Amino acid sequence: MSKKRILLKLTGTILGSNTFEAHHLISLANQMKRLEKQVQFGIVIGGGNIFRGSQHGNLLHIKPAIGHQVGMLATVMNGLLMHDIFTQHGLHNSILSAFACPEIGPAISSITIESALDRQNTIIFTGGTGNPFFTTDTNAILRALQMDAQQVWKGTDVDGIYTQDPDTHPEALLLRKVTYRQALDKKLHIMDATAFALAREYNQTIRVFNIFEKDALIQAFENEDFGSLVYTQD
Repeated sequence: MSKKRILLKLTGTILGSNTFEAHHLISLANQMKRLEKQVQFGIVIGGGNIFRGSQHGNLLHIKPAIGHQVGMLATVMNGLLMHDIFTQHGLHNSILSAFACPEIGPAISSITIESALDRQNTIIFTGGTGNPFFTTDTNAILRALQMDAQQVWKGTDVDGIYTQDPDTHPEALLLRKVTYRQALDKKLHIMDATAFALAREYNQTIRVFNIFEKDALIQAFENEDFGSLVYTQD
């Protein structure tokens, strides 16, 4: 039986927001090991816990392109931390970089991706797209297409897709399944416009769920009603 390929997009705050923490990554490593006979993961992790290109770049009054480059370097730092923590806990993984960082890991290419997949390794994609002005959302869709993933799982700090921001609108409703057309019509902010357009063009299914829930990856795999699903209508 062939494995299902999943691209998991993670917020950098999985490593903590005010200080670095390992327990969430340890939990993810253990869950991936439980699923390793059924699922092969690729991971795109953000760098916002260290540096957000637009936010911190503006505060420092640096050029936007430089701010984004620093943000992409932050994802390399988080990816390296993830690589070591996963390795310590017995999860075989490969770290790839959009930047030329031979001391960190090979460059992202079709060859290095296929090599990691053939070895049954979890792939940690770092360095963003390698170009400024693209978000980790866009990077997640790009890497999903490169590894031929069946779904993109976006791990967030909310239960799924709501009709409005649940933090400011208590009456907001959780939507379990949403088509791309419905998402556009209702102006649901699931991913940035570039990422969303790319995912829609290539019929990529997106699942959005709270990554901080207990056994979130297990639940996402076993329960189709866990979180919210965005799909192309037949």
